[in-house]
Amino acid sequence: MTRQEKPEILEQGDPAEDAKAFRRTLGQFATGVTAITTATPDGPVGVTANSFSSLSLDPPLVLWSIARTSRSFGAFSEAAHFAISILGENQIDVSQKLSSSSDDKFNGLEWSPGKGGSPVIAGALATVECATETVHDGGDHIILVGRVLHHQRFAGKPLLYAQGQYGVVDEHPAFRTSANAATPVGDTGPALAEQPLTTLLYLAHHYSSAAFDQHRREENISLAQSRILSELRRRPHLSRTALIGRVYLTEEKVNEALERLAQRAHIETDAQGLVSLTESGHAVAASIRRRVTAYEAEQFAGIPEDKLAITRDVLIRFINGLAHPNETDHAA
Repeated sequence: MTRQEKPEILEQGDPAEDAKAFRRTLGQFATGVTAITTATPDGPVGVTANSFSSLSLDPPLVLWSIARTSRSFGAFSEAAHFAISILGENQIDVSQKLSSSSDDKFNGLEWSPGKGGSPVIAGALATVECATETVHDGGDHIILVGRVLHHQRFAGKPLLYAQGQYGVVDEHPAFRTSANAATPVGDTGPALAEQPLTTLLYLAHHYSSAAFDQHRREENISLAQSRILSELRRRPHLSRTALIGRVYLTEEKVNEALERLAQRAHIETDAQGLVSLTESGHAVAASIRRRVTAYEAEQFAGIPEDKLAITRDVLIRFINGLAHPNETDHAA
């Protein structure tokens, strides 16, 4: 057996003393993402959960858990039926909508009533419709065991969640052949050419971010921390609310990242609650920027400058059109 370098311990300790650190440790375990729904007299209720697990094939049982503090706790603790929709890689919007604090989570969602009326989310990778079998105490959660009444499975790749961020399934590099190593698994050239432009934008962002992750690890920062540092470099003195809206992450994830950045003295918060970079924060943000510049030069090498200019112009117009829908530039 070869001797390996001892890995750096990022966090450790008694979970009773720091629940957030314990949660981050549990976040090292990658899971799928599910939309769990039920019907109530007041309308459909749904949450996003990654606590779903299979339990038994005979009888067919599954389980999941919900926090007692959840706004949907009452509905699920009393539900006779519930449905589990396993989300696909293109359903981040469904996950975020059902995990939000909105009073109308189902507005704009496409679904149909399943067993007991529980909503089954359209486009899901798989659906499992259940009757509630038993409910068990689970500390600050309850564990719901469901007897499966009906299931469906569709083609596609699942949406994943680990370390506080979404991911998708990809073949491990150790098992890639030289023939497919340069192409995203399952996506050939012709197949990509047939995809909608918005899908290509998503894939480009996903694969680019994953490829750049090595640079973030070398700076010892996470994706969330990197986004916050970059945003504060461009716009100093932002509130936490403003940061949440600008870095496209959940409030919990932003707060965790801010806590870690503060511990490392990369950010500071003034009396008005506005967050800004410290001298060391500016240094890390500048280092990340230099890495991005070098990374882009490497990735775009060989592409003519005029094509890159056109691509940049199209993306800027697209972003501005989404950010300012009433200020569309109609110039040719």
